[in-house]
Amino acid sequence: MVTKIKIVKTTPKTVFDPRYKAMISALIAMRKKEGLSQRDLAGLMDRPRTFIARTEVRERRLDFIDIVDLLKAMGRSESEILKFLKEFI
Repeated sequence: MVTKIKIVKTTPKTVFDPRYKAMISALIAMRKKEGLSQRDLAGLMDRPRTFIARTEVRERRLDFIDIVDLLKAMGRSESEILKFLKEFI
């Protein structure tokens, strides 16, 4: 009996999308402008430092809640968060 293998094309992961790359670069710049290390920001979010490190090298994809939490940890208001997100729509 011959087993047929079905090849399924998947959409590229969002970490490779140019908008995602630009957003991560903007978040890194924002963190550095605030004078925060990865460890500092992770502490503000009650997350391990590797959460920030893996995000910044795009090994970990941020979901919407993560992005909001990250921006809040850097002291951004709701209107600033919305403005930031609009840049990548």
